[in-house]
Amino acid sequence: MTQKPAAPTPRTPFAAKLVIGLSCLNLLALCLVNYLLYLVSETWWVGTVLTYSPRAPLLIPTLILLLASLIWHRYSLGMNLVSAGIVLVPIMGLSLPLDLWLNGAPVSEGEMVLKIVSCNVQSFQPDFGKIIAEIQAIKPDVVVLQEAFGDHDWLSDPQFRDWHSVHHGQYWVASRYRVSLLSDCEVTQFGGRLAGMLAQIETPAGPITLGNIHQMTARVGLKQLNLETLRNGRGAKELEELVAERHLESNAIRVAVNSVRTSSPLIVCGDFNVPTSSKLFRKHWGDLKSSYDSAGLGYGYTIPCQGNRLWPDQTPWARIDHILCSQDWLVRACQVGTSNGSDHRLITATLVLKGESSR
Repeated sequence: MTQKPAAPTPRTPFAAKLVIGLSCLNLLALCLVNYLLYLVSETWWVGTVLTYSPRAPLLIPTLILLLASLIWHRYSLGMNLVSAGIVLVPIMGLSLPLDLWLNGAPVSEGEMVLKIVSCNVQSFQPDFGKIIAEIQAIKPDVVVLQEAFGDHDWLSDPQFRDWHSVHHGQYWVASRYRVSLLSDCEVTQFGGRLAGMLAQIETPAGPITLGNIHQMTARVGLKQLNLETLRNGRGAKELEELVAERHLESNAIRVAVNSVRTSSPLIVCGDFNVPTSSKLFRKHWGDLKSSYDSAGLGYGYTIPCQGNRLWPDQTPWARIDHILCSQDWLVRACQVGTSNGSDHRLITATLVLKGESSR
């Protein structure tokens, strides 16, 4: 009996091959970006640029490839879904409070709850009234402001009339509990500047140390990058020099914080001008709890609220404002505000001071 010849193996269409190849390249590129963000970070100028650039646009090629997979090669869907997950979670910095979901809100025997708000108010412009309205709705125990230049009568509101406050340079700390200035954070970097203040708040559970800081931005060095400065090497060199000086500044601030803290519970908040993915942040502040990383849901972007020709208004894409705390605290909740009264959105956290038996 004559055997029928085997049917020829169907050839993979060119479009499908293209989808497979581009999907592989996209996945590898995103793995490289993730590596640069977390392991290289600000130790190389390319990592610095990625650290301070919008990350959502990195999702666009993956979305295009997902659509192409549906049309020409459905076996590539899985690979592109993995790519989407890499962008949406580690690259864009998605926070998922898994511990809160699994174990519930922290409860401590003899606890004291402290609700705190921090915001860079940009000289009370463009509309500080929106920020005050948010603060009033939150009903905090402590309000911490940066770039609070000049005088403002916001504490005259009936909700804050009996509060205590310290206004030192651009830094303002106000609280329903007695507050006093411990020290300022004068640094020699960047020609010498007041990079923060340290205060003591007399809570019913005892004194706590609070740092209100504003670190130097990387924006100055990033703005110097263009084709000409990259070609002659000056732009990359100056950016790396700026990063080195920012490391020195951050270290000086941390030394000042540690010098006054003693054994009291610690909170450090303000405009750090650096995301938690940065090596600079992890080196100098990584031993403290990030309230948003502990209890926030979503991306928690705080800046910029003001757009430009390449980016829409009221669409922040970076989280550089933080509320950090020592291990004496449990983080019950953390959210970012929604108003655009400043170029920064406020951040608020509910902290629980552990009872003596659990410290």
